[in-house]
Amino acid sequence: DMSGRQLQNLKTKNRVTKINTQALVQGAYLVTIKTDNNKTVSAKLIKK
Repeated sequence: DMSGRQLQNLKTKNRVTKINTQALVQGAYLVTIKTDNNKTVSAKLIKK
């Protein structure tokens, strides 16, 4: 979440992965993706 708590940890070899957000309450979340070659991408997710 936006306060820094880790809510999910997924490992996959797929190029596309769906994240189940059903259990999350409304609000803003930070999604961080780390690739096998140690690249990191972050994005904000807003659940309405």
